[in-house]
Amino acid sequence: MKYYAHSLEGRPKEEWQPLEEHLIGVAEKAEAFASVFGAREWGRCAGLAHDAGKATSAFQRRLEGSPERVDHSTFGARLARDSGGPVGLLLAYAVAGHHGGLSDGGEQETQLHFRLKHGKVPMDVELLPEVDCQDDLTSPFKLSRGRAGFSFSFFTRMIFSCLVDADFLDTEEFCAPQKAEERSASLGAEIFPVLQQKFNTCLDSMSRDTEPTPVNTLRQNVLFQCRDKAKFPRQIFSLTVPTGGGKTLSSMAFALDHAVQHGLRRVIYAIPFTSIIEQNAKVFQDILGREQVLEHHCNFKERDEPEEAAYNRRRGLAAENWDTPVVVTTNVQFFESLFSNKTSRCRKLHNIARSVIVLDEAQAIPTEYLEPCLAALRELVDHYGCSVVLCTATQPALDDKSNLRTALPKIQEIVDNPAKLYEELCRTDVSFIGRITDDELAGRLEEEQQVLCIVSTKPQAKALFERLQKEEGVFHLSTNMYPQHRRRVLDSIRKRLKEKKSCRVVSTSLVEAGVDLDFPVVYRAMAGLDSIAQAAGRCNREGKMDELGKVFIFESEKTARMPWLKRCISRAGETLRSLPNADPLGLEVMRRYFELLYDVQELDQKQIMRLLNPKPLRKELFFPFREAARAFQFIEEESIGVVVAIEPEAKKLVQELRFTEFPRATLRKLQQYSVAVRMKEFAELDAVGALEIIHGEFPVLCNKAAYHDDVGLCVEEGDVWKVEDLVQ
Repeated sequence: MKYYAHSLEGRPKEEWQPLEEHLIGVAEKAEAFASVFGAREWGRCAGLAHDAGKATSAFQRRLEGSPERVDHSTFGARLARDSGGPVGLLLAYAVAGHHGGLSDGGEQETQLHFRLKHGKVPMDVELLPEVDCQDDLTSPFKLSRGRAGFSFSFFTRMIFSCLVDADFLDTEEFCAPQKAEERSASLGAEIFPVLQQKFNTCLDSMSRDTEPTPVNTLRQNVLFQCRDKAKFPRQIFSLTVPTGGGKTLSSMAFALDHAVQHGLRRVIYAIPFTSIIEQNAKVFQDILGREQVLEHHCNFKERDEPEEAAYNRRRGLAAENWDTPVVVTTNVQFFESLFSNKTSRCRKLHNIARSVIVLDEAQAIPTEYLEPCLAALRELVDHYGCSVVLCTATQPALDDKSNLRTALPKIQEIVDNPAKLYEELCRTDVSFIGRITDDELAGRLEEEQQVLCIVSTKPQAKALFERLQKEEGVFHLSTNMYPQHRRRVLDSIRKRLKEKKSCRVVSTSLVEAGVDLDFPVVYRAMAGLDSIAQAAGRCNREGKMDELGKVFIFESEKTARMPWLKRCISRAGETLRSLPNADPLGLEVMRRYFELLYDVQELDQKQIMRLLNPKPLRKELFFPFREAARAFQFIEEESIGVVVAIEPEAKKLVQELRFTEFPRATLRKLQQYSVAVRMKEFAELDAVGALEIIHGEFPVLCNKAAYHDDVGLCVEEGDVWKVEDLVQ
């Protein structure tokens, strides 16, 4: 009997894809993917076994239109388990989950070991002669003492990634050949000398046009050291440079040079804040070319011009598996994918192998997930040919073995003398002025011609803004404003600063990282020392003032209620008391702050390491992949995006949303006009009739009285709306 893997609707069987052709095609692709990290045979066996269970009369009837359900992956999982020797179970996880995702190991119903033992396999299943994966597989790397379980579970996810990407691609080549042709050819390490030359040309041009100020001279020195250290062996690096020291371009220069030096295949630039990812991605795209830089995050805005259609399609394809030389993404996308069990999120993982991973603002890794994140980074460096660059002005103590069970090994600093660099780049004087009321604070701000005030909560930002005299040049910024609105306000602020006009800004912390603002005076509500340092980076940023910029740290009249913020404030105070004569933003103080911050039992709050690194490691290799994936969520508080259709483009997209057959593409465009609200806030808006729920699931603000042009969506506690205004 001839068996088929995929049918084509309305086409004769002779044009269907033969099963053996699909198995071999997937095996070859998965073998190539896995060979990057020394697991060639694992990839081949996974590919050959994954659809072996389709060689049954029941599945062939299903291809012909029968509605009967057929479990075709259990047979392949058994074949993988029995063929792989002692660790064949790892292969079985990947094969069993290649459609539905990695399942939990165990002997309860729906778990892998139960399924392998009790899953129904058709009696007439036939092992095709081409499916020969009788290999006694062994680990491709030496297991680390104390981390064997985590290494095995991580490796399983990487093999799973190779398999599902290979399966998607081979199926696409047969079922959607036009789509397959649109994918950009993977160039791997071959493209990096070209990108390096483009980057060099741009840097040379910028150097000629840059004013030779002391700050720019120091930035050039940082760049020089980054290029010099790029020849160092693959390992974990730190780039510790004060805010405004040129980390963005210098870190990319290091990454490109390091990739060329060691034949690496990708640069992955992970950023914690969506507020800055677009500007960094644009910088890199302008220099290296849009086709070479994938911008992958939830707020990505596609361009609607007809000539952009082909680019948008190619970008969407590259986002599926990160098959592009440079990826600019978020920490959420990067780390959650490393712990996911879903095919869509794991598909890209194998393409992280042999990459330079730049973690911008490395201190922003959520503390409650710090230990599993560090364990994943160690795996990537130790076993998958990666280098990691911890890039920040406030370097966290990630090598602190006294507090971190998964502390990183020796970290190679790129800058020769960070302490001296901090001293030379000092552009601000930091003063702690104690507790003041909002009225007193508003009075201080009104006395300044140009001033930025950063507070810790959106309600305080709104209340303080409303206390200020409503003169021209007073601005508010928070995430209650949709991204396109914030962008427009930031443009107005930069214009007034450049023209030396009055400019008073009240903002939440969204302006602290990577937002290029330069004020002579900054006020910052007491917070963690890393946040204070980021705020100081918006003061005298270019070092053009005749004297030091002024940074004032104050305590708000209302005590912080958020547990994490309270902890950061407490540890900051404890640090400053223990080092009273030290620079409050210096390296010694910052190191001590993070040591105190990490001195807790909550660095793995969800017990991810206990799940994926069980001790002792049993021979049954029980790994709860699904449970771990549910637990590993950087953003736990559920929120809903409410579309604010005030601008013509947003109104047009909302109309499109009402009638389109494919709403997800339209929703992606509408993210630029959406505000994320908590469930309680959503319920309040819905209760007063302020929302229209299109198709029962897409909320749009239908009454604009709840959105103000100066402060955005009014949903915080304490906001009072007149019902007649909201339901008019």
